[in-house]
Amino acid sequence: MIGKNIIWAIVTVFVMVLINYGVASFFSGEFIEYSFLVGVVVMTIVWFFNSKGGFASNTVRLGVQARTGLKIEEEKQNFNPTVVFYTALGYTTVALIITIIYYKDYFTG
Repeated sequence: MIGKNIIWAIVTVFVMVLINYGVASFFSGEFIEYSFLVGVVVMTIVWFFNSKGGFASNTVRLGVQARTGLKIEEEKQNFNPTVVFYTALGYTTVALIITIIYYKDYFTG
């Protein structure tokens, strides 16, 4: 189980670095400029697909109720964080710290 989590963490970091590199290349910017944003976007996507009972679930539930006339119970909103989410959170946190250090002179001077 621990080995599987480590593999998922490594794959997550690798994918996030590739996405970050691709975004930075596409917009002709530096890697660090987009790292925090990429981290937030990936965290949001992981959260969206690992949560139950949110906006998307309610929209589907209401659509089915409208078409069929059958009442469907509303799911409680629930989020089960995974190692991928925690890895994305760590990446985002490290990216924020490095971004603050990198642009410290810009903001203070």
